[in-house]
Amino acid sequence: MMVKAANGLVRALKKEGVAWVSCYPTNHVNNALGEEGMRIVMVGEERHAVAVADAYSRVTCGREIGVCTVMANLNAAGIQMAYGAIAQAWEDSSPVLIITEGVGQGANRHTHFDMAEAFRPVTKWVGKIDRAELVPDYLRRAYTQLRTGRPGPVLLILPRDLGEYDEDAHPYTPVKGWRSAPDPDDVGAAIKALLAAKRPLIYAGEGIHYAGAAAELVRFAEAAQVPVLTSLKAKSGIPESHALALGARGSLANQRLIDCDLVFAIGTSLFPNRFSHAIPKPGEKTIVQCNVDALDINRSYETKVAVIGDAKFTLEALIAELAEQAGEVPQNQALLDELAAERAAFWDEYRPWMTSDETPINPY
Repeated sequence: MMVKAANGLVRALKKEGVAWVSCYPTNHVNNALGEEGMRIVMVGEERHAVAVADAYSRVTCGREIGVCTVMANLNAAGIQMAYGAIAQAWEDSSPVLIITEGVGQGANRHTHFDMAEAFRPVTKWVGKIDRAELVPDYLRRAYTQLRTGRPGPVLLILPRDLGEYDEDAHPYTPVKGWRSAPDPDDVGAAIKALLAAKRPLIYAGEGIHYAGAAAELVRFAEAAQVPVLTSLKAKSGIPESHALALGARGSLANQRLIDCDLVFAIGTSLFPNRFSHAIPKPGEKTIVQCNVDALDINRSYETKVAVIGDAKFTLEALIAELAEQAGEVPQNQALLDELAAERAAFWDEYRPWMTSDETPINPY
């Protein structure tokens, strides 16, 4: 069956489980969305189309990937408006599929703007489709990038004048995505460093959520008897009420980060920004970094031990290796009492403000 390139793309999106697409008017793919019965969420500006899709990917932790279309043809202005939102998704490792219109073969160019080259620094991959029958192939490549390794945005450029292709001759098959397990030698070295530390601290990032590894994080912390600090985007990776939880902010978390002699990072780039923590006096601490992407190793701090792999698989391996090297670690009641006392002191200071009924209301 012959199908227009844009319609074939939308049918393939349906096979990937996409139920709706956020969009800005004038992209020719929007017409195909309507023709194929795909729900459209219309926004008032291109960057908002990206932001809506980005938000959906984040709240589902990448289990569902947000898709959006933005305008870009002979003048390319629409995709330029979306640049900031795409760059934010790239910086925050959020998987988003952005579909935009390209300049077709033989079209009269009225711009010097090269979309593919301009967006490569802020995307995992840019696919520039130049033949209709390549639509299924390029979408498979896009979803491979979206579901494998470190999350991030992907840009597909689809000109409106590609014509049709034979859907039977070029069928679309959905992409599974792949996750990697860590090197056992690295896992062993990480546990050896952990057991040698006197004041270790686990620092968990949002990779915990993308890997679905919150339960494994709790098991590892309990098995090792080590307190857990999270970044803001990793909140709830360990329940805030857990005896080993330090939270994401506050004096308790900050002091433990200052005093620790080993930072055992899991699912975080360790890049210091407003959502995460800077490590004070890093030269005086051993840093173990467990992350899905080698790009972050030795990026912000010297990494003494690196473990590359999916956070869930890594934590499972760490739990097994801890049992192998140390057996069952007894409950560290002294540590639990310290944390309870520090937490109580914190609340003694702030609870009066939190429960105050003064008028006008105080900031807490």
